[in-house]
Amino acid sequence: MKKSLSQRFALALIMLAVGGIIFAAFLAHLGLTRNFQRYLESVQEEQNQLIVNTLVELYRQSASWQAIRLTAMHLGSTTGTQIEVYDQAGRLVADSLSGMMRGMHGRHWARVQEERGLTYIYPLSVQGKEVGRVLITHLGQRGLYTTEALVFSRAVRQSAVIAGLIAIVAAILIAGMLARRLTSRLKVLTAAAEKWGQGKFGERVEILGDDELAVLGEAMNRMAGSLAEQSELRRKLTGNISHELRTPLTTIQSYLEAFRDGILQPKRENIEAVLEEAARLGKLVNDLQGLTIDSYEREALKLKQLPLTELVTQEAERIRPLLQQKEITLQIEKPVADFSALADETLVERVISNLLINAYKYTPQKGKVLITFSQGNEEVCVAVADTGIGIDAEHLPYIFERFYRVDPSRTRATGGSGIGLAIVKELMEAMGGRVDVDSKPQHGSCFRLYFKRSK
Repeated sequence: MKKSLSQRFALALIMLAVGGIIFAAFLAHLGLTRNFQRYLESVQEEQNQLIVNTLVELYRQSASWQAIRLTAMHLGSTTGTQIEVYDQAGRLVADSLSGMMRGMHGRHWARVQEERGLTYIYPLSVQGKEVGRVLITHLGQRGLYTTEALVFSRAVRQSAVIAGLIAIVAAILIAGMLARRLTSRLKVLTAAAEKWGQGKFGERVEILGDDELAVLGEAMNRMAGSLAEQSELRRKLTGNISHELRTPLTTIQSYLEAFRDGILQPKRENIEAVLEEAARLGKLVNDLQGLTIDSYEREALKLKQLPLTELVTQEAERIRPLLQQKEITLQIEKPVADFSALADETLVERVISNLLINAYKYTPQKGKVLITFSQGNEEVCVAVADTGIGIDAEHLPYIFERFYRVDPSRTRATGGSGIGLAIVKELMEAMGGRVDVDSKPQHGSCFRLYFKRSK
């Protein structure tokens, strides 16, 4: 069964939490066991020293093994230990267990001695002279653990297990809530993306918080706005292409039908009209082909150091006769030293040609076109300014889009196909450069081309 992202995320959090709890419990158990053992060792050592000191003091006062025997039996029964005393020759002098086995409590001590703890050996020294040895064995316990210590340790372990189970249940609940909270926001983003995939770009994501998902939501909203704009541009592009193709095709079809029906004679002027429309159709096709920037693959580009000032000037002089038809003055302000840049000669010529032809279309009679050069640390700038009709601020972000027209009512005769500036942008980007524009209505436009400088 396929798990959802919420389930996977919750499972990952649960595994992490449970693993952390188990690891922390393991470390806590180790630390508690070690410290508890140290405590038991210190308690038993303190008890043993008290027994030894008592026997030493008793022997010092009486210098008699008989008193040692009685005291050892008493101390053994009260401390739950077997106390064996040996003299200097190694003979057993006293054994508390033999006395403890007698009497009404004998069966108790017989049962207790079945569980014997550690045995400790101490010298029995009086005034610096060793008179014997004392062996102390703790009865009724496993190693260091007395019955009470075992009960306490078992209770601590049970409490730790219960606390761990509670922590694991809490971790599962919290992980489930966190997973649902996080994935619910992801579901909102997914739902919006699916609607955008269906072309419903009006949908927007509600931004909650200031985390990475909120940033993602803002980015997706911006993307949706961009997609909506691109969708609208594509719709306009389709309409523009249809209109651009329909006009010359309709004209050509009308002439041909008139020739066929004998309404018009295939005279020179009629044939030239048909050829003119065919030329307009061919130019549109060429413009569309010019947008296929993939034909200028980067490895095919001949990027090299070029004398940019000289190259731009040559192309501008080639276009000058066209500008003179409208009595447009072309002025070129050359720098003292020729600027060089990394570029492709053919593409530079096309870019400059497109900008000057664009200036020709939108600059009125007796206008002016100015070309200037400047350079910075990393770029060389070529500016083409005109005194044309200018562009409203609302249209500036879109003028480099394909088939975008400031005034949709313009025909190709007055406004072109809306492809020239798109070609300029894509050719500049192919060379690693960029283009921008400043424009004000009735004050003209200034297009700036930025080329990378030669290293």
